[in-house]
Amino acid sequence: MTAIEIVKQFVEASISPKEFEGKIYANSSIEELLRSEKNLPAYVAEPDLYTYAISQNYENLESIYNIQTLLSDFLNKKNIPHTVERKYEELFNLTLKVQPKWLSLPSDYLSSLIEDKKSLSAKELQLWLKEKIKSDFRSLKTPPKWLQNPEWPIQDGKPMIFLGQLDISDLSHDNSQAYLFFDENKRAFHTVTQSC
Repeated sequence: MTAIEIVKQFVEASISPKEFEGKIYANSSIEELLRSEKNLPAYVAEPDLYTYAISQNYENLESIYNIQTLLSDFLNKKNIPHTVERKYEELFNLTLKVQPKWLSLPSDYLSSLIEDKKSLSAKELQLWLKEKIKSDFRSLKTPPKWLQNPEWPIQDGKPMIFLGQLDISDLSHDNSQAYLFFDENKRAFHTVTQSC
């Protein structure tokens, strides 16, 4: 399979974002192809499309949607016929409507929820998702106040319970926080640290 065919498969959602990410690293012809594209939008800081592609988080819907859009533009410039699968855009837009500010939903988590509720109308799905997120992402008291992007841990498809956060700035030169989570299934604690 050629590099162009692999890019096209991702844009058309014939392969998953995770599969595409694996192919980017494993296939040098994809690197060569994408490094040739240097004419990128002003919001892209990376020097070429390959560097941008490997800097993305393929579990984050915004990243998936952004790279899909840029790759579709790339295929258009090369006059490669393709059909953009709109599910990443739709998932991203749905995420914007249902996701609290203190959370960054992984694409596979959201996709699995939606798969189970395909029969619901858009409005019903949105209401159901808001309630499901509220019941799945639990906090003992208040949700985390992240210093950086949200990093809520999920173990075996189930979000851990947020117990609280602790200012650990005295242990470093930066403003730092430790976030404590509890995994109900394994009866174990998990800590996430962030600094800025």
